[in-house]
This record gives sequence, structure tokens and C-alpha cells, in this order.
Amino acid sequence: MDETNAPPLPPHETGEERTFYSVEYRNRLSWGNRLGRVAWWGVYHLLYRTTPPPLFAWRRMLLRVFGARLAADVHVYPSARIWAPWNLSMERGSCLGPEVYCYNVAPVHLGIEATASYRSFLCTASHDIRHPERPLITGPISLGRGAYVFADAFIGMNVTLHEGAVAAARAVVVKDVAAYDIVGGNPAKVIGTRRPGDGPRE
Repeated sequence: MDETNAPPLPPHETGEERTFYSVEYRNRLSWGNRLGRVAWWGVYHLLYRTTPPPLFAWRRMLLRVFGARLAADVHVYPSARIWAPWNLSMERGSCLGPEVYCYNVAPVHLGIEATASYRSFLCTASHDIRHPERPLITGPISLGRGAYVFADAFIGMNVTLHEGAVAAARAVVVKDVAAYDIVGGNPAKVIGTRRPGDGPRE
């Protein structure tokens, strides 16, 4: 079906107000979007992924050229896959570690000293399986100040890890995590807490 002539979609039935059939459903296949992603993936494979890990400044520059909003000292590793730099914002001291998959069809934000570590998956898009055409649905992800996502954890769309929150290794997080809570398992549940003093320091 031609995206420009797609019929109106019914309201989302899950009650999740932040999930939306927005521009991403109607225009994800627009030529502007396609060309931007083609250009980025070319730069990613030729000039980004091939760089030695210590060249953080070079990778920050490339991401900014494609619209990322990055503090001066953020660390993004060469093997981190970023779907759309223009949907990425990172505050000081934050990090996307090795082999992170940042599938940021919708915005992804990392607060001060927030970290997504080895092979974690930040997933801002899915498909509405209740709709016969299974349209794309998207929602943002936010990691608050000092939040930490451990290895192989999955963070779903519309999820916020509040200040100091932790997703344990291989956790599947599909709901917000309160400040300083530690969650683990599938689906993730609270398994502990941190002290506020365990978060980032000035």
C-alpha cells in the first residue's frame, strides 16, 4: 500500500499514551529519511566503525554532522550501532558501550553519566500486532542521570530509567524504573536498590 494513501489508523488500544502512529509510520519510507540513513550508514561503515576505540572525539564529530546532540566528553564506541544520529542526545559523561544497538527510530536520551554497556539494546520501535497491517509504532527511551544498563539488557520503547536506576545483565525492561531501583529478569522486576550516593558525583 502506498504510504501516502494509507487509511487512518485506529487509536492504540493498550492505553500507553506515549506510543504513537506518528510521522514514523507515515513517512519512515520517505526519500529524505531513506537518503539520510543511506548517507549515515555509508559514513558509519567507512569512517566510524573502522576507527580505534580511543578516537571518541572523531566519532562525536561524525555523529554531530548527522544531527546528534552530544556533550563534549561523551563516549561512543566504534562498534555501537546507531540507527539515526539525529534522534540521539547524550549529556556529559554518558556512554554507549561496545556493540550497543541504539535502534533510535524515536529519540534516545542519555543523561549525565548514564551508561548503556556491552551489547545492550535500546529499542524505540515495534509493530502493532493488533492491527491487521502491523504498522510501526515508536516511543522514546530516556536514561536518567547515573542510570546504568548492563550487558545484553533490552530496554523497550517508552521506557525511562530514572536517576541512578540499574537494569541488570540480560534484563528485559518494558516499564519505567524508579530512581535507584535495580531491576532484573524477563520481564524485569525490582531486585534491589541503590543509595543516592551511589550515583554520579560532581
